[in-house]
Amino acid sequence: MIDHETLKTSTVISEFSDTIKTKIDDFLTDGIMTTSMSAPPAGYEVDRFAGRYALGKNLPAVANKAGFCFNRVGSGEVRVLGGACSEVLGGANLANLLNDGYELEVRAMEALKNAKPAEVLSVHTSAGVPQQMDHFLSSLAPHLPTTSDDWCVNLQAEGASAVHAAIDMGLQYKQGGADFNSAGARTRVGCGASSYHGPASTSPGGATPLGAQAKGLTHRARYPVPSPFCRRRGEDDDSFHERLLLEFNAYLDMYENEIGVILVEPQWGSSVAAMPWPPALLREYIKAAKARGMAVVADEIMCGLGRHGAEPAAGGTGCFLSECWDLQPDIVTFGKSIGGGAGHLLSGAVLLDGAAKFKEASRTAFQSHTYAAASARALANGASLLDSLESWRPSVRAIGAAVEPVLQELNEASNGAVLAHGQGALWGGMFTNADPAARTEANLKFKKRCVDQRVLPYFVPVGGFMITPRYDDDPDMLAAATKDMAQCALETVREMGWAPSALLPIESPPHAGAATSGGSSSCSSLLGRLNKDTLKGICKDLSLDVTGDEDAMASRILSKC
Repeated sequence: MIDHETLKTSTVISEFSDTIKTKIDDFLTDGIMTTSMSAPPAGYEVDRFAGRYALGKNLPAVANKAGFCFNRVGSGEVRVLGGACSEVLGGANLANLLNDGYELEVRAMEALKNAKPAEVLSVHTSAGVPQQMDHFLSSLAPHLPTTSDDWCVNLQAEGASAVHAAIDMGLQYKQGGADFNSAGARTRVGCGASSYHGPASTSPGGATPLGAQAKGLTHRARYPVPSPFCRRRGEDDDSFHERLLLEFNAYLDMYENEIGVILVEPQWGSSVAAMPWPPALLREYIKAAKARGMAVVADEIMCGLGRHGAEPAAGGTGCFLSECWDLQPDIVTFGKSIGGGAGHLLSGAVLLDGAAKFKEASRTAFQSHTYAAASARALANGASLLDSLESWRPSVRAIGAAVEPVLQELNEASNGAVLAHGQGALWGGMFTNADPAARTEANLKFKKRCVDQRVLPYFVPVGGFMITPRYDDDPDMLAAATKDMAQCALETVREMGWAPSALLPIESPPHAGAATSGGSSSCSSLLGRLNKDTLKGICKDLSLDVTGDEDAMASRILSKC
């Protein structure tokens, strides 16, 4: 039995881990921008664009690209290994995917020029939907991880909105007729201790200040996950998974009356650098949540649409990892790459069973807006990709075969200071020092080396990288670029000179093996590793006094555990 104290401790830890991630991301942005943009012009007024990075530090304009080589204004060509799964094809293959939508736009433009009725390019959702919706729905159907024909899909423009749509569909599916405004409503969303679901400001699982309680949905306590941050030194896989399942069941028992939806990511994105879940453990998590009446959303925005490269189930297409691993969630999401990566935005959440109940009760997703499923070109692109998706599986596997040995060599050469993992066309690696500040320093050095080598992976806030190639990238060229990046990572950890004792997993806290006595000791052990600024940030989050030394602040935090 896991006690209340242990679960409250995990809540505190997850809350300040989000704060740390945010600080790391800000620090790393400063580092790469001062390295790559200090001299040449960016092709636009960077001081006018408040974009992804801090004002004045956004990346240069991209003039053109060929495969994964991007030509950026003022800074030349860079090999882009990671764009967060936003693109799936390039060159002639992308042109072929875009062709139906392109021809539609040509016809519409010609009609418009001649003041004639034109085919629809976009329709406000209050007025109708594009004709391309029918083709899209028929193309999506064969790929869904369900044997039921009682499904429906809600379409959005990007992944964070798709996750929110999935949440409110799940609440309505499992709790039809419930008053979600009542004080005792089960409307909270359970997110993993390592979790990311879109922009930090509004998305479940995102970083503080707003994401940790995104739209009032995300439960303050995070459930335990099989990441290196939750593992104990010397713990084998079976023991680790057994402990996590016990802790997860205790989490569900404690918050069963509050949580209505559980979010899972079968293969993580940036929060754990593309690490796949152990399939058998994830199946047990999903069964446990569903047994308590919770809806389970499998967030496949990163790994879905065949990027995972896993073997399809019998009679399946391999589009979703939920199908390949027989996960049986209630809802599955897909992301923007379904539009092919050309900027025609589309994403979605699919209720895999129960559409008839929605229709009977006149329900839909609460999450909707002007351009949700409004773009004719996005729907045409999505249908084209889905129609050809199975043909790209050999290419995805070829990418995996090219990248895997390079990253295995990095794991071995780094002596545990880098942990790389992945599958198909979704790979990543983490620096494994247990101290977030040390990983921040390493990531800055790593970024500078990558800039020098003209290679750009997707840098992850926890410290490390993610690689998300297009399905048709040349495997040999990709392997060469990945090797250059891996060398940058290896040189970085050698420069850092970390002792083996400083690396994850951490030592087991005192009494960790006891059934009910690990909570305060575990929290105390972890708090003792934090510096004054981090402790001060936790105190502020918990509305505690921030005066005094480290011991004083740690004592106040412990009083809340």
